[in-house]
Amino acid sequence: MKKKVLIIISIIIALILILFIGTGFTKNPNVVIREYSLNEDGSELNFTVGMPFSIGYTRGYKNKGGGVKSHYLNFYNTFGVINSAWGAKFEYVLELDEDDTEIYFNRTDGGYELVLQKNTETGEWERPNKLK
Repeated sequence: MKKKVLIIISIIIALILILFIGTGFTKNPNVVIREYSLNEDGSELNFTVGMPFSIGYTRGYKNKGGGVKSHYLNFYNTFGVINSAWGAKFEYVLELDEDDTEIYFNRTDGGYELVLQKNTETGEWERPNKLK
């Protein structure tokens, strides 16, 4: 009897740990860029992200591109339940090369959406709708 109770308690604890820790390793495809600025020499882009919904936070990102040309950023959810702010981060820094031209954020369908693009005429970083 004690062995069965111990097994059940162990399973419940394992499920809780998986729920709280596991969510921090899932991608968040709903991130939008709120504000951005370059440092003085143009080697770093400082940006703030947010969510279009009142649910969810990010804890970090991975750059799947970069080096030269395009950056493909995958953002990750915070640990805990859906609206947990544990480990939440809103401000990020992206290192840029002189030849970088585009920044994309991951989306629900597994693809990426262009969020910032370098204007080839002015050298300024702009949201894509300004370039058209």
